[in-house]
Amino acid sequence: MRISSRCVLAVSLWQLAVLTTGSLLAAEELNRNAIVSRVRSDLEFLASDDQEGRGVETKGIERSADRIIAEYEKFGLIPVLPQNSYRQSFEVPLGGVVIDDTTHVRLTAPDGTVHELKLGDEFQPIRRGANGEARGELVFLGYGIRSDEFQYDDFSNVDVAGKVVVVIRREPQDYDGGAFLGKATSPNAYIDRKLELLTEANAAAVLFVNDDSSSPTSETDELATPSGFGNEGKSLPFVHVKQRIIDQVLSHTPLTTSNGKSLSSLKSVAKSIDADLKPVSQALTGWTAEVTTRFKADAVTAHNLIGVIEGEGPHASEAIVIGGHYDHIGYGKFGSNARNREGEIHNGADDNASGTAAVLELARRFSSGPKPKHRMVFICFSGEERGLIGSNYYVKHPVVPLADTITMVNFDMIGNLRNNLVEVCGVGTAAEFREIARHADEVTPINIRIVDDALAGSDHLPFYQKDIPVMFCFTGMTSIYHTPDDDFETLNIEGVVSVIDYSEQLLRGIDGLEKPPTFVSTRPRNRRAAGRAPLFGIQPDLAASGADGILIQTVISASPAAAAGLQTGDIITQIDDSTVTGYQSLIDILIASSPGDTLHVRFKRGSEVKETQVTVAEPRR
Repeated sequence: MRISSRCVLAVSLWQLAVLTTGSLLAAEELNRNAIVSRVRSDLEFLASDDQEGRGVETKGIERSADRIIAEYEKFGLIPVLPQNSYRQSFEVPLGGVVIDDTTHVRLTAPDGTVHELKLGDEFQPIRRGANGEARGELVFLGYGIRSDEFQYDDFSNVDVAGKVVVVIRREPQDYDGGAFLGKATSPNAYIDRKLELLTEANAAAVLFVNDDSSSPTSETDELATPSGFGNEGKSLPFVHVKQRIIDQVLSHTPLTTSNGKSLSSLKSVAKSIDADLKPVSQALTGWTAEVTTRFKADAVTAHNLIGVIEGEGPHASEAIVIGGHYDHIGYGKFGSNARNREGEIHNGADDNASGTAAVLELARRFSSGPKPKHRMVFICFSGEERGLIGSNYYVKHPVVPLADTITMVNFDMIGNLRNNLVEVCGVGTAAEFREIARHADEVTPINIRIVDDALAGSDHLPFYQKDIPVMFCFTGMTSIYHTPDDDFETLNIEGVVSVIDYSEQLLRGIDGLEKPPTFVSTRPRNRRAAGRAPLFGIQPDLAASGADGILIQTVISASPAAAAGLQTGDIITQIDDSTVTGYQSLIDILIASSPGDTLHVRFKRGSEVKETQVTVAEPRR
């Protein structure tokens, strides 16, 4: 059979098309394999035992920093810190504090008798206060509260400038589980708020004493640890004293109410204020106090690692921050959920070698083009596991002014992609984000679950608190979170790359905006950081939690929630008198609580409604 030249030509073109398509597919596969290989290499290095769990106190975190910086240099990221450095240095307290032997409290009675209080038995210096010394007249200042809402002011009609003041913990009417006429504990009870008011009033020092409702007996009247309220020193010396010390002062020099009643104990003071919400603040005539607090903080120098890719065009001065923390918890002496395995290396493969690998891979991609329209600031944060210290430091010392920072995108725990689904949190923090998130989903194979709330607990939070829109990619909690089992072998490497692919499209969508995204607040602000809330002991399913309650994804072992019998799959609907309408409502409740408080929890287990008591504890450090 004879074949025409036209037919031969058609066959040849078809063969060429097949070969070209096959070559392109092969090239794409080779490229994909190369990407997976380099991300795997980053993860395997960062999560190896040689890095000692990247604890801020280890040599391993320095080896990790050297690796990250080497990648920055290889792909041409610009160092923007002094001396052409990529390192932004800051101090991280390690939790332990040494109390200098000059620390003391002396009370002098009207008759000249000197009472030298015993450290650790009758008083404890508190690191939340400042190193310093003070001497002055003694003033009783009730709860140290000024509240327009409740028309209550302990500062009225008393001068505390230059005085040492006695302040009661918490707030009036706290015996009913809710202060000030039965409402949930208000911000007036917060330590920071009280110290803020005392500083404004120029008080010299504060003697802090437990309230009668939470500590009604000598057995329950326990002193806080030096770091019990955090290690960030405020502006005046702060000591916690036993109730019996103040009771001795009041028995010698009783307070007098406006109707002439004598109050000679803290119990009688609380009863009087609770009855009519009238302060009893007044000078303790003839008494003086001398207070000296000296701490030697155990701290290390840590580093945020910052590299920049400059933008091109009219928006080049505006910045997009791409971040993730590279520190973890080292040998688990701080923050481990495997309490019987402290001392073992906690490699933190998911938390957060995975997020660090994302930052590095995205830096590679943006450095190879096309040129972004905005300045891209890549930051591997340190100190996250110690309370977002690195990211908080950055927002106070930004390399690009925050006014010119239009978005922060954070990566924390993207190593366990399941069902091809990633949670994209913070989508509600900018009016433009939902469309961008959905478009990125359409052009990549991954599926997304949109969570509007910014949520707390990772390095995007300090940016959100500065009214900067944020997004946070997250593949969910696992049972090995903060344990030695969070190893490289448990990761879904292909899944990490899929999340990075999606995130690249997300960032290019943000970079393509012709004006900065419009910030939207998705939750009320709290006076205290959620990281200082007492330990409850659950990890929620963030996207499945909402108006109907919080779905428990994981119960942390040996936690208050575990002790109370809560289980994975339970839905928390109410705590005390507060309806739980999502994760932020739980955070608000915990922030208003203190370690040792017992919370009445109502929850659903299947079709049953159950109740339990959860006694919250000190945060694990």
